[in-house]
Amino acid sequence: MSEPKAAYLVASSFMPKGHGPIDEYGAKAVPLFEAAGGECIVFGGPDQPFEHLEGVWNTNAQLTLFRFPSMVALMTLWNSPEYQEIKHLRTDVIPPNFTIAVESSV
Repeated sequence: MSEPKAAYLVASSFMPKGHGPIDEYGAKAVPLFEAAGGECIVFGGPDQPFEHLEGVWNTNAQLTLFRFPSMVALMTLWNSPEYQEIKHLRTDVIPPNFTIAVESSV
């Protein structure tokens, strides 16, 4: 039986100047992500340096990337009642630009 492939949660949120705090979201979400095997690879803070190379990028958007051991682990976390209960602590303060889940090809 083959090992599950890693999966990635790619999230972009708008980070308008003067946005409210998301500390409560972080305090509640990080333990859930870690319990699901999630690891933050890129954190999209307000001072995130990046180069926009192609395509359309919305002003004030930032990017966060998490790696999970499998798509099952990622989707189980995402759809869990515990995560759904706290998600608004993020989306009410920094609205999402997009969020996708993608499985590794290797």
